[in-house]
Amino acid sequence: MKINLKKKKLKSGKFSLYIEYYNGSSIDQNGLQKHNREFEYLKLYLYQDPSSQKEKKENKETLELAENILAIKRSDYIQGKYSIKNTKKGRLSFLTYFESLMEERLAQKNNYDNWDAAFKHLKRYCSPNITFDDVDEDFIRGFKRFIEFEALTKSKTLLSQNSKYTYFNKFKAAIRQAYEDGYINNKVKF
Repeated sequence: MKINLKKKKLKSGKFSLYIEYYNGSSIDQNGLQKHNREFEYLKLYLYQDPSSQKEKKENKETLELAENILAIKRSDYIQGKYSIKNTKKGRLSFLTYFESLMEERLAQKNNYDNWDAAFKHLKRYCSPNITFDDVDEDFIRGFKRFIEFEALTKSKTLLSQNSKYTYFNKFKAAIRQAYEDGYINNKVKF
């Protein structure tokens, strides 16, 4: 796969920067060559003909940012292709990550209470030092069993079926997001 930075001229006189993922070509049923490309628009723009120092400086900074994004995308591809694990991310705290996702929900006023309750049960289930390296299918199954058979409400009764389902879904959402963010290398089964 080739990953390149490209630009497209807009009617406004600016260039829009995007990343092209080129994965070769194939021949279709009619014998025509079809290129396999995907595009990711960066929402970064360059002046076509910068006329002032300010515009030239903005172009330079925007291009540097786009080049950095391109380098990250290439690195992510290489890590995935060759199963290279980013060991630094694996040593980070899973609970801290979960808590940051929970705090995002507070800012968005989106399901925060459910995330908070799931977080409290997660803290009771695992060590405060758990890292992403420790998050595997056994850990996930263990948390599911904990929610199912051991987690208690404030009144010391087992959780309702709805609460079990809701809290485990928040946990799964965090695991999936961690996979997307590159903290977990292998996609896990629930």
